Amino acid sequence: MPSMSKRPLAPESFGGGEYERDSEVHVKAARRTSESAAPEMPHSETRIATHPKTGAVTTDEAWAQQTIGEPIIAMSPDELRCLPLDHRAGFLLSLMDGTTDLETVIDLSVMPRANALRIVRDLFECGVITFR
Repeated sequence: MPSMSKRPLAPESFGGGEYERDSEVHVKAARRTSESAAPEMPHSETRIATHPKTGAVTTDEAWAQQTIGEPIIAMSPDELRCLPLDHRAGFLLSLMDGTTDLETVIDLSVMPRANALRIVRDLFECGVITFR
């Protein structure tokens, strides 16, 4: 008669609940750390109060005709990294060096004019760019 092994026939069940709770604590701590490390954006009221007035312009085309000067980035690279910009806005920002006028930036973008103007206007209204 063979001897009986002391090894269990089936593995013990895994108690994942303990580890699940532990990881949730780490995720919450990481979120708190990343939220506190992000630089604070100015309050909306401050941005609105310090933003140049453009009058009651309704269309992007009329807004573009009203702008004077060349677009230039008004934020530091660290501030730009914290913004939720898409690739189109990033490309337009790369063309804004303070020496290229708005019409040339729009032409170089190779985007539909209406889309490019909308993005540039949004960047201006959010304080990302300014005209000099």
